[in-house]
Amino acid sequence: MLAAATFSHGHELSENAVGNAIGQDAYRTHRSSGEIRPDYGENGLNFDLGEEQRLLRDMLSRFGADRYDPAKRLTYLREPDGFARDNWAALAEAGVLAFALPEAAGGFGGSDSDIIIAMETLGNVTAVEPMLACVIMGIGALWQSGTESQRKRVIPELVAGRRFAALAVYERESRYRSDNPRAVVERRGESFVLSGTKQTVLGGPFATDLVVSARADGSGETGLYLVDARSPGLAFHHYRLADGSAASDIDFASVPVEPMDGGADALRSVLRQARLAICAELVGLMARMFDETLEYLKTREQFGKPLGSFQAIQHRMADCYTKLELSRSQLYRAAGMRANNSSPHSSAHGAKAFIARNAIHIGEEAVQLHGGIGTTEELLVGQAFKRVFTLASLMGDVDTEISRYIALSGASDGPMASG
Repeated sequence: MLAAATFSHGHELSENAVGNAIGQDAYRTHRSSGEIRPDYGENGLNFDLGEEQRLLRDMLSRFGADRYDPAKRLTYLREPDGFARDNWAALAEAGVLAFALPEAAGGFGGSDSDIIIAMETLGNVTAVEPMLACVIMGIGALWQSGTESQRKRVIPELVAGRRFAALAVYERESRYRSDNPRAVVERRGESFVLSGTKQTVLGGPFATDLVVSARADGSGETGLYLVDARSPGLAFHHYRLADGSAASDIDFASVPVEPMDGGADALRSVLRQARLAICAELVGLMARMFDETLEYLKTREQFGKPLGSFQAIQHRMADCYTKLELSRSQLYRAAGMRANNSSPHSSAHGAKAFIARNAIHIGEEAVQLHGGIGTTEELLVGQAFKRVFTLASLMGDVDTEISRYIALSGASDGPMASG
């Protein structure tokens, strides 16, 4: 299957090559009992939502309807942290901040389906709350790699909205790779200290707790370490990303840390879920940009007719709709791979490459079909497109994700498999 795709040296790929590389199996269907369903195993993938999943989706939809419009969203982004603390407190009070945790920890379940339902809904309302940074990555890292003591001490404060956890993984020298950090932890008596630099730490400006990847001095083994963000020896360099969200580069100079139980495997699991969450948010953003554009084309007139009545415009919108639905199929496929124990990491890389490229295309079409006003912050389309651009590059751009997909699928022995 993969051999059918031809890749140039610079990864200048056609859309057909990208589709083939990410997997023809994503679109295979078979007929069973008179219905078409995705080929995700003997029993297929169940698309029906459970009662709690419906409640989660409806709760987040109401949250967006009550608290969001283009002007309010810009107001939230201009807050010191890039979001409104009142909104975060409301989500915490409703128990939403625990949606990525298993039921044993007081969460909604923490399954892949729970994550994509929540993140797609948040993408559709273009929410600015740091769910990806602080819930999927921050709380997720603490749950999957924290000691029992660390979990009991920190996670209840995080889901109550009183503290914020951020995951510090990436470094300038390693680009998008996470498997070989240069940050190092050394033992000093009965304690441990960490030195190094991390960049693009989402949520860094307001984080109270940091989960940091580093290699152990001597063994070189990659591990995760819990850091109090108020510790001496920390130097933060805060900035905003293209979409207005807050991030930091952080220097660690002999900063005291607590070792965590999880290592490289736990980190890969957290990053896989983060990649899945990015895909889900992108699908939600794509749907919102499509719907906003469709409504605009029904009302904006040119030559005495609605723009949507012209066949060329209809063809472009049909193409966007196809890309949206194919992207949603890729998202569901990637979410179903872990349940079938079937290359969940490679499918997440492939889905992100495919969905990110389609999201950028739909964003470009939405802006162009709106005309000059589509580039302004007055409309939600322009704001959503900035978020799309940011998410498409997080953890790896399209070319990087394709390279990782190839490596993890066994079609290449290149060095890009980690991340």
